Amino acid sequence: MWHPSSERNVAECSENKRDEKGHTDSGFLSGGNLQISSEICEQESLDVAATAPVAPEPMRADSGVDLGLSESLSQLTLKQVTLNPLASGKVQTEPTVELAPVTADKIGHQREVETLRHREPQREIEKSFNEEPWQLYYTQDDDGDTQLHIAIVQGFLEAAFSLIRMAPHTCLLNILNDDGQSPLHLAVLTRQPRIVRRLILAGANPALRNFRGNTALHLACATGDLASAKALTDPLTPVERNYLLPGKKVPALPQNLEQRNYDGEMCLHIAASSGQVELVRLLLRLGADLEAREALAGKTALHLAVERGCRSVVAFLLQECRPCLDTQTYAGITAYQIALCLDSQLARELVRLGATPEPLPESDSDSSDDEDTVAANYLPAIARLRQNVVGVKV
Repeated sequence: MWHPSSERNVAECSENKRDEKGHTDSGFLSGGNLQISSEICEQESLDVAATAPVAPEPMRADSGVDLGLSESLSQLTLKQVTLNPLASGKVQTEPTVELAPVTADKIGHQREVETLRHREPQREIEKSFNEEPWQLYYTQDDDGDTQLHIAIVQGFLEAAFSLIRMAPHTCLLNILNDDGQSPLHLAVLTRQPRIVRRLILAGANPALRNFRGNTALHLACATGDLASAKALTDPLTPVERNYLLPGKKVPALPQNLEQRNYDGEMCLHIAASSGQVELVRLLLRLGADLEAREALAGKTALHLAVERGCRSVVAFLLQECRPCLDTQTYAGITAYQIALCLDSQLARELVRLGATPEPLPESDSDSSDDEDTVAANYLPAIARLRQNVVGVKV
């Protein structure tokens, strides 16, 4: 390794050396005496270095710590102490450090804390992995929908089937979203009878109401979805019974056909007023009461069909069902009187089939307010059509 002190000594040797005659040496070394000159300079530089005063080394303070004590030092911690605990408020105390030995208990406690810190995230991850799938899929979002609601609305048939099989209890199939709709309601509204049937077989409650009090069967009758209505009411086939798991409760089909919505309407009333002949036939075949009245005005299916002008439903009821033609609403109005206001030909047909030709109701100031309120729906039409019914045979 090249040292600057050696270079300085060689330079001084070449500059200060003079020959015996007093001439200054040029410092030029020929090739013949190159080795000798270099040896001389080297020797002289060694002599100069030997005679030159040695510069004192910078003073170093001995720490007095033996390197063999490293293990003991690693067991020390810093502890805050006060330099002058009796100092007044005018004198600011300065913190200093004091070495205190670390006990085995403290080391064990620190290791436990570090271990717990590393284990907490791991426990969260393990918890998410150990969580049952149905707990994730049947958690409601901000709209109250579960993954089953979303799968049905999006039309994902196989995903809906998988979610239905995954549910450990039937209560998960009856969750209502913020709009009061269960998966069964959504399956009917989206016209997916296969999902409707699978929900029924899995134990979904067909009597659940939405925010208007309509069951899934009410919605099927309102939309004219005959396939969904059959999926909700048809008895179980032998193949479907084999599909049920051992010990699982067999759903009671058909359901209660006399259940009313918040407007007091049964499914038969909705089907009749919507002109759904096949649905009316299905409900009557399943045992629906033809003479049942809706709760608001006391109208039967025949009253509603005549009032809404559903001629196909009226023809079916008159030809195949033979309803009571003289049944009165809460206002005392018969189907004949309603037809007399709206359809004179239908009124004649009712009379031909045996309806009593009651006179048209007159406005009576002595009648109760309730009767006037209910009859007010028909009196204006009666006043306009009275002249047209003169020719009706009574």
